[in-house]
Amino acid sequence: MKNLKSYVLTGKTILFSTILSASVISCRTAELAVNNDFKNDTETYAVKGKQGSQIGQVISFGDFKTSKVKRGWTSGYSIPFIVKFQGAKEKLSFKQFGVNGNTAEVALVSRFKNTEYEPVKDYFSVSLKYKNYFAGGIKVDNQDSPWDFIVHNVDGMSRSLKNNQTVGFVRNNKIQIDITGIRELEGSPSFITQNDVYGYEFQLNGKIIGAVSTINNGKVWFKKDLSDDLKMVLASVSSGLMLRNNIEENALSMN
Repeated sequence: MKNLKSYVLTGKTILFSTILSASVISCRTAELAVNNDFKNDTETYAVKGKQGSQIGQVISFGDFKTSKVKRGWTSGYSIPFIVKFQGAKEKLSFKQFGVNGNTAEVALVSRFKNTEYEPVKDYFSVSLKYKNYFAGGIKVDNQDSPWDFIVHNVDGMSRSLKNNQTVGFVRNNKIQIDITGIRELEGSPSFITQNDVYGYEFQLNGKIIGAVSTINNGKVWFKKDLSDDLKMVLASVSSGLMLRNNIEENALSMN
């Protein structure tokens, strides 16, 4: 297992280093390839806090900011998701702060135990093809229904192009927002980048409403006319995905 993890980390490092080297030669920083029509109608936020120490880590972008990220959960959280997965190996929790004083409680699981695969499958009512996924729960203070989210094949590594799909959703009892992995970087051939995930796209009723880049310092895009409530949900998931990317790389490097 250690050899496999080391192989995955080394492969990702070599691939991304190659892409970064090509970007340096062309005087560009590697950037996530976001849909152009969507990008022209968005609010774009630079991210602070993604890089560096995990001790006291805070993620912020635009009007959104997390509390200090906790590695673990506390019994004070009121998210149903927590009740089901207290024993998960890698847990994160934080408060997400947004516009007009809005807050949300966020709990995430980055590395599930083998015994939790079936409970995850049942909890989200999905058929899981992969054991590589990321899930969590969100409770926004001014909303009655909690939100759950899951991303399948979150790292996207596969020898088969056909199976190289990274999909998921965030939902409450009324709305489902689909999540798709983005495997392209601006100016880089897709055959080079297709084996990894560099960010995620959020879709509501087939239309893109947001995106997050998990590479470098991170970046977030929200559609301009998006409601504050939906921005709060996407901000919570985006913060989690950026934190998860950082946690997994550190976990692999220590094995």
